[in-house]
Amino acid sequence: MTRKRNLILFASAVFLLWFSQYVFYPTLPEYLREKVDSLTVVGAVLAMYGLWQVVVRLPLGILIDAVGRQKLFLLGGFLLCAIGALLLGTGKTAGAMYLGRSLSGLAMSIWVPLVVVFSGFFPAAQSVRASAILSLVTAVARISATALNGYLNEMGGYVLAFLIAVAAAGLGVVLVLPVPVDSRAAGRPQLRPLLRLFLHRSVILPSLLAAINQYVIFGISLGFMPVLAKQLGAGDVALGYLATTNLLFFLLGNLIATSSSSRFTPALTLLASYSLFATAIATAAVSKGVFLLFVVQGCIGFAHGIGYPVLMGMTIRDIPSGQRTAAMGLHQSVYAAGIFVGPWASGALADAIGIRPMFGLTAALVLVFGLSGGILLSRRATLKDFRKEQSPGKPPEKGTTP
Repeated sequence: MTRKRNLILFASAVFLLWFSQYVFYPTLPEYLREKVDSLTVVGAVLAMYGLWQVVVRLPLGILIDAVGRQKLFLLGGFLLCAIGALLLGTGKTAGAMYLGRSLSGLAMSIWVPLVVVFSGFFPAAQSVRASAILSLVTAVARISATALNGYLNEMGGYVLAFLIAVAAAGLGVVLVLPVPVDSRAAGRPQLRPLLRLFLHRSVILPSLLAAINQYVIFGISLGFMPVLAKQLGAGDVALGYLATTNLLFFLLGNLIATSSSSRFTPALTLLASYSLFATAIATAAVSKGVFLLFVVQGCIGFAHGIGYPVLMGMTIRDIPSGQRTAAMGLHQSVYAAGIFVGPWASGALADAIGIRPMFGLTAALVLVFGLSGGILLSRRATLKDFRKEQSPGKPPEKGTTP
């Protein structure tokens, strides 16, 4: 019963964290356009969310493995989330927007220990299943948040959604407090084992592929798809449902990834994911109406849903328990590069060549790099090979997959 209670409390806190980040997101690009004067600056502000995750997630993972005290970092992340949302909602200048979005990015760095702590409720062999369950929680949170966004804007203007985000993050603090979190310190990190860990194909390849996913989601789906939809006549409520459609199909993809993980190889799942990504983005580039963008958003969400939990689970599946937070820190730092580069590069390209050509170019690049990475990942080294590199002649660490 205690384990079930802790799971519910922890999952609820995760729900609130993601809800607080997405309840204002569908109309954030348009909100920022009222504060700044170019798509490049809009993209740069949006990119701050990813930039600080790139900077912080890896050292945070290493630090937590070394000193423990996960709960302290988790509580700090929820508080930063609330402060960032408040700054975004009440700020009047571009500088306030940059700072608010930066704090939001710093807050989401706690996704590293959140994933590891949640995975700790399950046996090591079920890491992909745990990741998929956690992805479902985040999907439900984002679906609920984005569906409410347009209505909240109509009720109280843009600021209401930001205030709701502050309240949700504060409630998350309350829910995390009673959950016992394993905070055992592993001691000072050793550089050479960490480098071997980070450069191993079973860690770095899924991380690089995940960066492509996030580039698409934050640069295209949540970044400039709303701007294109607005040009085609969509209102705030439609923009909210556009993001919700993406997340509903992300949820469907998660469910399929969870239920069919034993029937399809990860490599096959990833090849299907990136093919669908590219096709959907190319379709958006030639779309003439808002309805087709809903279809595109559904396809992008489904592609992300089947690929995201597979990549996250594969990153830590073969890793000894004492290095899992560091491995997840690397994974999330690398994929956060996509969150940063996606909006920034997409905004700069949209200003230079137009939104539609930018979509077409993105589709081609996603197809080439996504399929190439999926093929390379299908040839990754085995768990046995990894353990030989980490500690030759030593038996596997207790608690890892045999």
